[in-house]
Amino acid sequence: MLYIFLMPIIGLAVAFVINLLFPHAQFRGYDILPFFFIAGCNLITAHMNQPSFLPYGFLIYFILVIVVSLNDAIKNKNISLSKTLRKLWDYLAACTSLWYVGLLLMMLI
Repeated sequence: MLYIFLMPIIGLAVAFVINLLFPHAQFRGYDILPFFFIAGCNLITAHMNQPSFLPYGFLIYFILVIVVSLNDAIKNKNISLSKTLRKLWDYLAACTSLWYVGLLLMMLI
């Protein structure tokens, strides 16, 4: 039970340290947060004895990847792979944090 709350806190601490060590890098500290939030989400579903949401969450994320990639391909005839991957990774960071908060609320209710 303690690890459910500890995983995101450790992730935030590591992200803060990365931002301090590499202030002008192309990556940011929150780029590593999906790994910690996904582990936290898995711990929540295991604690609640519920099936894991991860396959469905990643299916929705995969659909989002297709939509974003097609949108970029239509807008820009020239697709920059690095910009597209950066945008998708930012979406993954946002999605995993929202999944974690949602599962945490479901667990507490």
